[in-house]
Formats: sequence, structure tokens, C-alpha cells
Amino acid sequence: MDLVTIKQAVDSALGFAAEALGVERAKGARLEEVDSTTDAWLITLSDSFVVNPDDPPALALWSIGTRDYKTYTVRKSDGEVTSMKIRDLAAV
Repeated sequence: MDLVTIKQAVDSALGFAAEALGVERAKGARLEEVDSTTDAWLITLSDSFVVNPDDPPALALWSIGTRDYKTYTVRKSDGEVTSMKIRDLAAV
């Protein structure tokens, strides 16, 4: 039985992000972190904060350079994404 590689797990997470968040938002996704449990890969991706054109200009200025972080759990046995969680980064 071949287990899913890190590359395949990242591809699964990116595909799930495109389906769940939309292609426009997911196309700017960056790989931030890969971790492993016995049964799953934990893939953390970041994407750009999306500002709606109808939002106040102050929100657009505040969001420049802002990224959202999400961790995707990808089963090692078959590459299926089983969860997506918002990742809060620790204050520095």
C-alpha cells in the first residue's frame, strides 16, 4: 500500500481550497507548513485577504499584505481532505 506523498497532499489541499474558497482566492495560495500525524498530513496554506469592492477604503488599506492561514488535514491512505481549519498565528 503506497501512502500519499507530501507533494500529493499539498495538491489535494490546493484543489480543496479552490473548490471551497473559489479559484480566484486559491490561486494566490502559498505553502506555509507541512506536519505529519500517524494517519494524516497537516498542510498549512495561506491566501490573500480578499477585499470586496464595496468595502470601505480603510478596510482595503488595512488588508494590504494580510494573509489568511488554513490547515488542511489530508489522509495519508487516499489523499482525501477531511478538514480545513482556520489557523491563528501566535503573536510575536
